Amino acid sequence: MNFLIISTTLKNIFVVLKDEKNNIYTRTLTENKSGNYLANAIKEVVEESKTNIKNIDEFGIDIGPGSFTGIRVAISTLQGLLIDNPEKEVYTFFSSDVLYRSAVNNNPDLKKNKLAVLKRARENAAYASIYENGKRIFGPQMVFEEFLRDSLNNCILINEEAEYFKNKYKLENEVFYSNIDEKSLIEEVIKGKRVKVKNLKPLYLQKPLAVENLEKEKTK
Repeated sequence: MNFLIISTTLKNIFVVLKDEKNNIYTRTLTENKSGNYLANAIKEVVEESKTNIKNIDEFGIDIGPGSFTGIRVAISTLQGLLIDNPEKEVYTFFSSDVLYRSAVNNNPDLKKNKLAVLKRARENAAYASIYENGKRIFGPQMVFEEFLRDSLNNCILINEEAEYFKNKYKLENEVFYSNIDEKSLIEEVIKGKRVKVKNLKPLYLQKPLAVENLEKEKTK
């Protein structure tokens, strides 16, 4: 089975193709505006694997949390690739789950701990997911200072973006860094929800600032 995976909300953009012999071909995009080169990266891994898009059986796509623009670029690209097959079902997954899985796969002792993945949403807000005993028990959800101070006391924080919130709010949590690996990425993708490609939507967790300000006024 040939399997193509696209992720645009991690630190780098990943395009991963696993062929029917379990060979893995990867492109990692790190440049600014690297989303502009997504289609070319897909073309490169497909050519390197000596297959073509029509011979790819399964697709996986990262729907967040993270850059709304990056997610829309990925969705548009995949819908373009499958324009003749809009009913095709593809796997969707959360980038925070990939960060967690990479951490515990590479460091099994971490699984005994309560872990939280933090991704920066705004200067004062994070996308948070919490994991315990190998399962996600909270999120992804956008959270603010009060949550970060009061609800993460027993968590080891995963992801280098967590360092920003640790410093900003003087949190005492340990921060653990982990590289993304293709095995962890593939593991999470095949656990994801399947959606028709024509119905793909980004995970959108942020309320418009005007709505947030109105809600704050009502609670005063």
